[in-house]
Amino acid sequence: MRRLSRKNQIEIGIMTLVFVIAAFFVYKTTILTRMILPRTETLVKAEEGKFQLLSDGDHIEQTFFYPSDELLSVGIRISLDEDVQEALLKEDKKRDLGTLHLKILDASDNLLMSADYAVFVLADDQNVVASFPGTQTGWENQKLTIVLDAERIHPDLDLKAGITTQAPDHTQLLINGEEKDMSLNIQTADRQFLYWKYWSVFGAALVYLLLLGTYLSLAVFRLKPEKVFLIAGSVLALLYLLLLPPISVPDEEAHFKQAYEYTNKIMGIPAMPGKIRMDAEDFHAMQMFETTPSLPEYDRLKENMMKTGRESGTVEVPHTDTRAPAVTYVPGIVGILAGRILGLNGLIVIYLGRICSIFAYLFMMYWFIRIMYFAKTAAFLIALLPMTIQQCCSYSYDSVVIEAAFLYIALLFRMMYEKKKVQKPQMFWYIVFAALLAVSKGGTYMPLCFLTLLIPSECFSEKKKKRMFIGCVAAVSAAAFLLGTLSSVLYVVNPTAEQLEGAYLAGENYGTAGLFSNPMEFVTLSVRTLFLNGDTFLETMLGMQLGWLDVNVSRVVIYGMLAMLLLSFQQIADGSRPAGYEVSGKEKLMYLTVIALSAGVVFVSMFISWTPRESVEIFGIQGRYFLPLLPLSIRLLRGRNLSIRTDMGRKFMFAAVCLQCVAIYGILMSLERVL
Repeated sequence: MRRLSRKNQIEIGIMTLVFVIAAFFVYKTTILTRMILPRTETLVKAEEGKFQLLSDGDHIEQTFFYPSDELLSVGIRISLDEDVQEALLKEDKKRDLGTLHLKILDASDNLLMSADYAVFVLADDQNVVASFPGTQTGWENQKLTIVLDAERIHPDLDLKAGITTQAPDHTQLLINGEEKDMSLNIQTADRQFLYWKYWSVFGAALVYLLLLGTYLSLAVFRLKPEKVFLIAGSVLALLYLLLLPPISVPDEEAHFKQAYEYTNKIMGIPAMPGKIRMDAEDFHAMQMFETTPSLPEYDRLKENMMKTGRESGTVEVPHTDTRAPAVTYVPGIVGILAGRILGLNGLIVIYLGRICSIFAYLFMMYWFIRIMYFAKTAAFLIALLPMTIQQCCSYSYDSVVIEAAFLYIALLFRMMYEKKKVQKPQMFWYIVFAALLAVSKGGTYMPLCFLTLLIPSECFSEKKKKRMFIGCVAAVSAAAFLLGTLSSVLYVVNPTAEQLEGAYLAGENYGTAGLFSNPMEFVTLSVRTLFLNGDTFLETMLGMQLGWLDVNVSRVVIYGMLAMLLLSFQQIADGSRPAGYEVSGKEKLMYLTVIALSAGVVFVSMFISWTPRESVEIFGIQGRYFLPLLPLSIRLLRGRNLSIRTDMGRKFMFAAVCLQCVAIYGILMSLERVL
């Protein structure tokens, strides 16, 4: 075992000191604030459109049993017409629209807490609650009664409380002494977010192990970049898994359902048009997740994760086919299928698919970095971008597409610059990845196959064999496109009347006819979109906005990563220019052409499908669509007169992991803001 030098000891000591200070700052500014926030829980949920009108003199009593140990407040949710309220206030200068008196009683009818609400200050869909001064314990399975008295309620206000006719057991509603076979909605709150204290310790330990493990791997054991990635990537993927629950990644619910539908086919469950048959257990687990992560969601996950067994029955759920091939969902399919066969609870089933995606990400990116003939540092940085980790560790089919594109480009560079004869395994996997790109995302990245022309003839024993290889790549890619993707392209380019009726914008978009009838309109909108949103595309491609664009990562992280990516291609460690360092004019022209073609497909598809007529820009374009093209884009920017003769690769890799720690803090802060 290698001994730590004095320099290593000093650097680890400084790193530890900085980490302790930063961890204390995060704890004080982020974790403590969560621990004291109230957790609102809907014990009884009102049915859509069902209300109880509150009139002057109404006396309402609602009894129920409280299920938890801690209790902060109890109340109900009300509804009113704010426009009518505003008009009445203009007429009544005394602002007297009535008062709501709320009391909470225990099983012996002793007063626990109370609150009075002047009606003129209420807002639509507001919780009317009575609270303890602080959280109290010992309330599990205790009988409580909500007493609501309406005094001098203005008759024109239409003040109401939500109700449900499916009254839960052990609840009773009395309105003016008359028993009703229904229930008011019941809102409660406590402060059971104390587990964040324990999670903060666990998270801090993970982050410190990430930093320490990366440092030891780079500076002490001098591991190769791909092995360092396995250490750093595993911990970062786990942290992202914990912070960004399923369904929080864009369109992930649709991708989860599509993967689930493929498991149904494997299990012999017949498909249904426009719907998917899900096990009730998995459907109810899916409903626990939200597109924007929140403290209540984390709380529900904590309480239900270790539940055993599976609920019986099935549920028919609306689902729109993503028209993506099963190969792009393989990791998710494996996880869901294993969970269903083993009879695990729904949450575990959903998380298993993501965990399988993480294993696929680690395996594929390991080989991406290892195969890359030069600029392994750049490959390491690309594999650790926030957007790469988010997409590759989710159900999104982007994960397989990104991984396939990166491996394809790595194989291409090795075949171009290694100056060795191309081996049969290389040709086989090159063709496999080319076919995979042809069937994915409507063939958006199929132009990458044109780069095969750049492989030197010297890499083959005969020029004829190069032509045969190019022909084989072209034939397989074309066949894969025609068999697996053409129908999806036709669906976008030439939808049937039935498809058009149910599509987004329902015929109000430009469509193919708009593209061919006025191509200059498309060119104008494309240029304008680039000028208006070019910086946003760059930032979101790298990962400045995660989830449904609600989770923000600091620009320091994004532009720090970008700067290191650019510099890593200028590096000459030993003073000589390695093969592939220089980019010829022919190569740059080919790279630029391929990037333009793939980007053009993105712009055309969004113009046809997602852009309303008379729009001033093209809608629906996301920065992540350009991520598979990033290695080529960086190659275009290699400076001829700029070089770094000091080996900075390991410093760049450690700096990237440090920036990821800043990104994790940004995710925590964003989750705080969107609660």
